[in-house]
Amino acid sequence: MLKELTIRGADPPSSETPRRRVDPGDAVVTDATGRFDRGSRNAYPLDAPTSGRSQPPTDVTVDPLEPTDDLLESLYVVNKVAKQFADEATAAYERGDLTESNVRSARKDALYRTKTAVLSRVVAADPSRVSGEYHAINGDVWLFLSVDGWKFHQPAYAIGGELTDAIEISNSRSDPLDAPYERDASVERSDRTLEESLSRLADAGINANDHLARPTVTSEHDRIVDVRWSFLP
Repeated sequence: MLKELTIRGADPPSSETPRRRVDPGDAVVTDATGRFDRGSRNAYPLDAPTSGRSQPPTDVTVDPLEPTDDLLESLYVVNKVAKQFADEATAAYERGDLTESNVRSARKDALYRTKTAVLSRVVAADPSRVSGEYHAINGDVWLFLSVDGWKFHQPAYAIGGELTDAIEISNSRSDPLDAPYERDASVERSDRTLEESLSRLADAGINANDHLARPTVTSEHDRIVDVRWSFLP
């Protein structure tokens, strides 16, 4: 349940100050911990080498996490719901509901960061169970990861350079496959709810609330809306 709190004494927004358009459909690049990164989207050069090896990384401080089928199913649901939130954020913005758009966008970003955090820890545990290939999608290079039959796209090097280098990757980042991509938000491989999936990930040590850029967003009427998932610890 969302909580809305009025800011007492806050001035109303000036009609002369345009609101910045939020781009709710984009994923946010994160660092190897999955937390928010305000740096450049491409933190590594285009020709950064990939070793093609599958050896555990040596200098990355990421707690390993075994990629059980239960964990990966929960991650699959989180990834699909993030896509739903992206679509809903865009739709809300287009109909003028800025509050709903901001809420959906904030939660969408947190789910994508949660995905990055899980995948980082899975690679740290056993990179031999993860394979990848670079895809060219809408002018950007993405890393398509396969973990025991579960598939996930990530921005190139979102999980960090050393973890990426530990994965067996079939092509180079400078020569990505031209992969037509259509965002599919339908959940077909699981009947789990988002609440159940996030709760299971929290039990494994990854709490989606920790990956919100901030716990609240501002509504169109300058109220503060709490976007944390109340069922998580």
